[in-house]
Amino acid sequence: MSYKLESSIGYQTNLVATILKTSFTKLIQPRFGIAAEQFATLKIINEEQDVTQTKIADLLGKDKTTVGRSIESLIKKGLLIREESVMDKRANRVFLTPEAKEILAGANKIGLQYNEALKEKISEKELEVYFKVLKTILQESKNIELNIERGK
Repeated sequence: MSYKLESSIGYQTNLVATILKTSFTKLIQPRFGIAAEQFATLKIINEEQDVTQTKIADLLGKDKTTVGRSIESLIKKGLLIREESVMDKRANRVFLTPEAKEILAGANKIGLQYNEALKEKISEKELEVYFKVLKTILQESKNIELNIERGK
């Protein structure tokens, strides 16, 4: 039995994720000057209390270095402000600027439209199964990774 991409869960999932991200970026980039991942970063910062770069990385499934570059880019665009944490001098906190809040509101509307348009093509039951399967894959992929590393 050989490993084929068309039957690979990882490949197919990544392909769908890449296409969704690219498509959403094409919708928001011209209007708001941000990509899909930057939108997600802004959204997390807006919704989470005292979020750290590590937590953002975990929520996005990215490494801290990649998230750090994204945060730097958003700071340069004037969408985030960095402040030293009063509690921990080693840590920095980031906050949305008023401009970022406007961009987030506009991009969020497009995100809702995009998501609703996709959901029109999928029944509620199919969507429920899809999310259940994704959750199982996410949980089990971590277990399988550990087992393979341990030689099981």
